[in-house]
Amino acid sequence: MKKIGILGGIGWPSTMEYYRLICEASQLYHNNKEFSGPIPMPEISIESLNMNFSVNNRGSSQPGSWYKWDSYLNAAIKRLEHSGAELIVIASVTPHGRLNEILEGINAPVVSVYESIGAHCNEKGIKNLLVFGTMPTMNSPAFICGMEEFGVKAFYPPTVELKESLLKVIERLYQGKTDGTSLAINEIARSCISSDLLDNTVICLGCTELPLAFEGFNDMPSFESSGIKYLNSTVVHALAAFKECAK
Repeated sequence: MKKIGILGGIGWPSTMEYYRLICEASQLYHNNKEFSGPIPMPEISIESLNMNFSVNNRGSSQPGSWYKWDSYLNAAIKRLEHSGAELIVIASVTPHGRLNEILEGINAPVVSVYESIGAHCNEKGIKNLLVFGTMPTMNSPAFICGMEEFGVKAFYPPTVELKESLLKVIERLYQGKTDGTSLAINEIARSCISSDLLDNTVICLGCTELPLAFEGFNDMPSFESSGIKYLNSTVVHALAAFKECAK
């Protein structure tokens, strides 16, 4: 198995989920195999970033405004490479919209969250994906373009007000506060799209903190809550990472 480098801390609760899911995937993978001693696990290095610094240094549409943020993540990924990581997993969706910038000078392959989600959608026959994420994610065409390659129509909440309501939920989850968050997400979903269209649409929890709102579904790539279908980006991405690790 390849050594995995996890870029985490953005935020730390979802980083723990990535570590757990990858290790559990290895345990399941090796369950029926013959070996002596404990079940093999991939070597993993975690570079945990300062969430406060990361959020406060996100850029805007102004040229050069993302330089400090890009440099911060790039330096962290290089440290993972120096630790011997042969495969990089960014335990956050937001950075995938700026991979070209943050991967400058990086040689180790990075597991794309867009490719992981697109492959899952194709496997499950998902054609319409309403993406919930951070404001940089929802203001960028990157996720939509990434899904187009898989024949999936992705779109974001239609109004600024709905996006801001979602950000308030994400901020609570960053702080480890989960009470009422699943109900709030369900209400936002119903405000984004009519009930008849919801039958043919899956809500992508495209910020890795969002799945933490749904207790009891943390191991499921897809699940349903209050009649709404969800895709858990954390599980889908982490399982895809282990699949690459085991090749």
